[in-house]
Amino acid sequence: MKIAIIGINGKMGREVANILKENNYDFFGISKEDDFSIYKNADILIEFTNSQANFEHIKIVLNEPRKYIIGTTGFSQEQLELIKELSKKTAVFLSYNFSYGLNVLLKIIPELYKRLLDYDIALYEIHHKQKKDKPSGTAKMILEKLKEVNNNLNVEIGSFRIGGVFGEHVLLFSNEGEVIEIKHKALSRKVFAIGVLKAIEFIKDKEIGFFTMSDLI
Repeated sequence: MKIAIIGINGKMGREVANILKENNYDFFGISKEDDFSIYKNADILIEFTNSQANFEHIKIVLNEPRKYIIGTTGFSQEQLELIKELSKKTAVFLSYNFSYGLNVLLKIIPELYKRLLDYDIALYEIHHKQKKDKPSGTAKMILEKLKEVNNNLNVEIGSFRIGGVFGEHVLLFSNEGEVIEIKHKALSRKVFAIGVLKAIEFIKDKEIGFFTMSDLI
């Protein structure tokens, strides 16, 4: 099994490369300077870049598919449709947050909200200044989990871009007598790279289909 890291010179590309090396995976990198067609030498592609670059790469891979793990955020509906199209030809694993703990939390949130329907809700996220899309894909996922319980919920997500924060998401439930705060804070990018390892092991034997961290958990 050979793995290609698309955007290996990016922050997450380097983090994924480090953990693959630590765990003795066979991999190579693809940078902007490389001929993208070398992706064909891999069995599994991993990409954390930007939505437009990732979209262009997916259009190419559609012709000669490879299994694809995608951590890029900020996709439009049109771009997501193309990802779904690729999943009809090969196995695709998409997540806006590869933290295992955060995704376990997403499983719990609807059950908690069912018991707090009369509480006020606030939701906000904090990321580093280089993150362009806002609100984050993870914050949107949290809101979607809440809407599974109450589709009429109207909550504006607060987004802040400061310093070098790897990622912090806070969900608050409050009434006049108490506040319940649920917070997830990434301490380093390694937590996302660990999630990528889990995704590799999950997807390596899959032939076709669209998968997320929810399926893995």
